[in-house]
Amino acid sequence: MILFDKAKEYANDVVSGKEQTSKEVRKQCKWFLEDIGKQKKNDYSYYLSEEHLEVVEGILKLLNFATGLNVVGKSVLEGLANFQAFFLCNIFGWRFKEEPSKFRYRDITLFIPRKNAKTFIAAITFIILMLTEDDYSEFYSICLDRELAGLVKKAMIQIIQTSPAIENHFKTSETLSGKITCKLTNSFYQARTAESGRNNGIMPSAYIADEIGNFKDYKNINAMKSGQLSVRNPLRINLTTAYAEDKSIMLEELDYLRKIYNELIVEERTFSLLYYADKENLWTDEGIYQANPLRIEENYQEIKDNRDKALEKQGEREEYLCKHMNHFLPSNSGEEFIKIEDLRKCKVDEFNWEGREVWLGLDLAQTTDNCGLAMVTEDNGTVIADVKAFIPSDRIEEKSKIEKEDYRYHIKKKTCYACGDLVVDYNFIEQVIMEIESKYKVIVMGIGYDRYNALSTAQKLEQEGYVTVEIKQHSSVLHPATKLLRELILSKKFRYIDNRLLEVNFQNAKIVEDNNKNIYVNKKRSTGKVDMVVSLINAMYMLEQDLLFGNDGFAVQVV
Repeated sequence: MILFDKAKEYANDVVSGKEQTSKEVRKQCKWFLEDIGKQKKNDYSYYLSEEHLEVVEGILKLLNFATGLNVVGKSVLEGLANFQAFFLCNIFGWRFKEEPSKFRYRDITLFIPRKNAKTFIAAITFIILMLTEDDYSEFYSICLDRELAGLVKKAMIQIIQTSPAIENHFKTSETLSGKITCKLTNSFYQARTAESGRNNGIMPSAYIADEIGNFKDYKNINAMKSGQLSVRNPLRINLTTAYAEDKSIMLEELDYLRKIYNELIVEERTFSLLYYADKENLWTDEGIYQANPLRIEENYQEIKDNRDKALEKQGEREEYLCKHMNHFLPSNSGEEFIKIEDLRKCKVDEFNWEGREVWLGLDLAQTTDNCGLAMVTEDNGTVIADVKAFIPSDRIEEKSKIEKEDYRYHIKKKTCYACGDLVVDYNFIEQVIMEIESKYKVIVMGIGYDRYNALSTAQKLEQEGYVTVEIKQHSSVLHPATKLLRELILSKKFRYIDNRLLEVNFQNAKIVEDNNKNIYVNKKRSTGKVDMVVSLINAMYMLEQDLLFGNDGFAVQVV
């Protein structure tokens, strides 16, 4: 099959490094090749259906390109780029073994810059769905902008009108609100502006949230999802380019997807292709090839010309970085604290704490939320850390569902404690702290804490003879410890006891700069729980104070 051959060729080229792209696309291609091998196993739930791919390939032979460089007049199958074949093959090919009519992938994201035929692939997807899915199915694209909402429909009409073999099987309407109807299945497509109140009464078998990077809330998405509750085989597709937008919901979506690719979350029904230039290559030719998978030389030359202008003219840079490098430019949303792959190089299975001087950091959030406790020490210039989380016992299932995190797994691994009922039991946390010296055979040198919610606990610990220090949660205070922690991780002079929940916290953590270029982890800007990272930074603050002001401190040298 041509479609499958192109898809497999693309996956092999990406995995081998022949095709330049993002690390997430490489991971998705690697999984695709691995899944092809897994499908023969009895305990694997999915298979790549040749029967369904043959149907899709037959449709693509009948469709013709209406526009596009070097492809006008060709069949879509003939002119389809390999990455486009990979996209379609995954959506329509992977099925449940026990229910072959059911798509494996339910949630799909294509994050891709301009000039990569984004609207075209959306139009092709809808035409295939209208011809192959259940009779009387409803298909929609939603977009905030009225003119943009009509682009997918315009592309569909052009393809239909230039494809004689299928043209008579569709009824089209040129008005924005008018429908495209498939006469064979009585299914229809309609473009709609994203007004949640007006979208509540529909029942989409599939929808595309077009330019979701411009959405600031989930109201429109949730209206579409609620309409799919009684649909047998729902598809939800996010399609967008990056925006200079602080409050884009796409930033949260990207964080979630990256947790999947970093294997912090297991999600077998989500598929995405995230094309963008990494930060090191925003202004290089390599970055252009990473972000733009449609290999048309004329496009690349135009992008390079735009890059030259952007380098000379400040006003052109936002457009270039967002629309060609697919790089979000939110001014206040923060950037990642540390790359998860750099952090994981610092993981160890165990450490002998006996006889060590240790410093503790405490983050006591509201009693209904997560709390964190970190312990750090020094070993020949390397900092070692062990970090625990605390959650309310009666909220395990609720938090696991909302945060998409398996807290029972972390409790079993003893990286998280469940205590109290609907609220965290501070007495339990205090008891854990007071048992540290005997349990680990260490000397607690000091305990750093955030004043918020921790005054009573700090007083109890002082009464027990511990040295406690209130750490003001301000950028000027936290910057040195935050910077030191990041530098130690990057220089591999940091070690942490194996802890997947801590990795999730690091993945969530976003740092921002104040006016004096001081960096700090901002809880509001972060994309999930960061209590463990905050407690670790508090512990690093305590350690660094001893380093700077005596107490027989030690020298941590960062190269």
